[in-house]
Amino acid sequence: MKTNQVPKMLAVVMALFLFAAGCNTRAKDRDTQTTTVSAMTPEQKQAIEQEISGLVKEFFQQVEKLDIETCMTYFENTPDFQAVNPDGTLGDYNALKKLNADGFNQMKTLSVVPTKEVIRVLTDSLVLYTFSMEQDATLKNGQKMKFEHVAGTMLFTKINGAWKATFYQESAVAPVPVK
Repeated sequence: MKTNQVPKMLAVVMALFLFAAGCNTRAKDRDTQTTTVSAMTPEQKQAIEQEISGLVKEFFQQVEKLDIETCMTYFENTPDFQAVNPDGTLGDYNALKKLNADGFNQMKTLSVVPTKEVIRVLTDSLVLYTFSMEQDATLKNGQKMKFEHVAGTMLFTKINGAWKATFYQESAVAPVPVK
């Protein structure tokens, strides 16, 4: 006895059709969507600016404590992280950590005096932070130095609900010895 294969084939074709249609449907996952700054309310933008301002204030307090381990928690430790160092070299997370650890190890004290900051909200999960400052350092050998012009940029990305710097750039002129 021969069975009719058409209904079975039709069921298989229909299942494949529904599967393919489902694969082409956009996911409606709210967490992965970003809101552009133009779609944000002034209150939303201001709240993000305050979050970033508080975060960088904490970061620079840790810099003054010369605490490299805590300082590095503000950066995202991934292969995609990029840093542009004051000497013009490019580096990753580990290179930035080593460069700053080497500098911190030479210092007895460091004072950070911000002169200007600009917080530019790009989306609800991406913020560009730019700063300029002066720094006064006392080395472990007693020598005092002043960094008169230090400027930098940090690109913050909201990752798993927390802001992390995913890019860092710093520029500075050579320090001036203080008598």
